Amino acid sequence: MKIFLAIIIVFLLSTLNLLLMDFLLGFSFHDSFMHLLNPFWVMSNAEYIMLAVLFIIVIGQQIFMIIKKKKEKRYHPN
Repeated sequence: MKIFLAIIIVFLLSTLNLLLMDFLLGFSFHDSFMHLLNPFWVMSNAEYIMLAVLFIIVIGQQIFMIIKKKKEKRYHPN
């Protein structure tokens, strides 16, 4: 869960950094937000699949670790 939280915090900070840079260049909030979303509009299907696979790996790793810890507690109680 700590890793997932760290990923979310890094994502939010980098997003805010990009928005702030656009503000400093004189763009409005709407234009800054559109610049932020532009890479997703020009992605091909293969890139969408790769993005989904990366998200599945990150979330799947967390689920796997939780299941592994529960199994270890079941077989090795303190």
